[in-house]
Amino acid sequence: MNKLFTKYFINNLTHFSIAYFSLLALDIWVKLQIETIPYRYVSKSLLIILLIVFYLKNHNESMRKNFWLMIAALCSFMIGDWLLIEPTNSFVFAVGMIFFVIGKTCYAFRFSNQRDFNLGRLLPFLIICFLYILGLMNLIYDNLNELFFPVLIYFFASIIVLQLAFLRQGDVNKLSYWLVFSGMIASMGSDSITALKTFYLPDFAYEKVTIMLFYGISQYLIVLGIVKEVKLEEEEISTNTVNS
Repeated sequence: MNKLFTKYFINNLTHFSIAYFSLLALDIWVKLQIETIPYRYVSKSLLIILLIVFYLKNHNESMRKNFWLMIAALCSFMIGDWLLIEPTNSFVFAVGMIFFVIGKTCYAFRFSNQRDFNLGRLLPFLIICFLYILGLMNLIYDNLNELFFPVLIYFFASIIVLQLAFLRQGDVNKLSYWLVFSGMIASMGSDSITALKTFYLPDFAYEKVTIMLFYGISQYLIVLGIVKEVKLEEEEISTNTVNS
């Protein structure tokens, strides 16, 4: 049974994608239609567990550190998910955000590379990111209260990870680059809608669907991008890619 599951759902990208997005649709349905406790904790956890299994079976990491960074990131996101599904107070909300920051920090270290970057290319991107966060914080500032610094740190971490994903260009193959970068854009979308829903407008942008949709897509794209990653100098000798 385990071999059949691995063969048809983990080692085959098409089947894995169908299974993953079916679980994502199920989790959104549970969020909309069924009591949160205990069903949402199960449906949301299954997404991260499936991603972990997919990564374990298909990764081609040459450095053990990178492998553990990905595992630590996904586990941190799963713990953060548990805490943020139905936070009982601002403390639980802040702790959940801390686990998300830990996950993003692990991604940041995983995305980083040793190559020099083009400051002229990075600067416009930095300005855009800064203006975006400035505008977002301006909208939600009045309602942040004691959560101002946790939210600020969270978005600061998000911007750093987005920048490091942006700087992977030229260090890895194009497929991996665009998958990871697109995943980070989707993650920013999920984070932004969450912030606006929580601190600005409760029914913002169909938040009950869009937050989880963008979050699920982001994690899928990031993990797939890392699995598909090939360092440019190793492109001709890379092995162990996922069947598509």
